[in-house]
Amino acid sequence: MTKPQIAVRIPKSLFVKLSNHVERNRTSKTEIVVSALANYLGCLEEVPLIQRIAEIEERLKLLETTLTRHLQKLNS
Repeated sequence: MTKPQIAVRIPKSLFVKLSNHVERNRTSKTEIVVSALANYLGCLEEVPLIQRIAEIEERLKLLETTLTRHLQKLNS
């Protein structure tokens, strides 16, 4: 069974950010849009578990990087 499709128009700047994110994280635009929409609508259970784990790992990586930078500044 095929999944329904939608088409949306978004600002070019948002499209560029989405494309860059997809490239960096080796994911798809569909995965990002579905995840964002599910999060916005409060139905994260619609997002596959593996995708949610990948997103958490990405957020953790960003947090670790930020913390490391702050600690380096404090130690300088």
